[in-house]
Amino acid sequence: MYVLTAAVVLLSALCLLNLLLTVGVVKRLREHTEILAPIRQQAGIRPGDEVAEFQAVTVDGRPLDRACLADDSVVAFFAPDCQPCKAALPDYVRFAEADEHGRDRRIAVVIGTAEASQDLVALLSPLAHVVVEEPLGPVGTAFRTSGTPTVLRIGTVGGRTVVTSDRVLAMPAATAV
Repeated sequence: MYVLTAAVVLLSALCLLNLLLTVGVVKRLREHTEILAPIRQQAGIRPGDEVAEFQAVTVDGRPLDRACLADDSVVAFFAPDCQPCKAALPDYVRFAEADEHGRDRRIAVVIGTAEASQDLVALLSPLAHVVVEEPLGPVGTAFRTSGTPTVLRIGTVGGRTVVTSDRVLAMPAATAV
């Protein structure tokens, strides 16, 4: 009987310790959530957010700014040394080839040096107007790009140029809105 009592007391102590540790972890997670919430909100542009003003020049010399973005334009950000970008490129190529709007409504921003970006520029140029810029360049800053690949659909809402979708490659080209 003493062994059973000792086992129950030991188990109760372990359960109490487990409960205290769980409460501590939950409290810590709440603190981290409060600390990280403002950072997460600033992390990148989201649907409904307005695109900031920018000025850039495409690799074929065409000036580009926010006013050039027509309704249903698609702006994509890639980097030459990015493995997820390499994985997403076939999907982007299929999307661009199926997109009825044509090259004039697609902009591809390659983030990196001109030398490192040559292969990407050659692949993307027939599909979109291509801009090559360094990290934190004018286009990436205007779109608050926090990572690559990023593919955004742009539209005009109430006279403002806004992101209408950040899931462009997840939808067929004809229905991506």
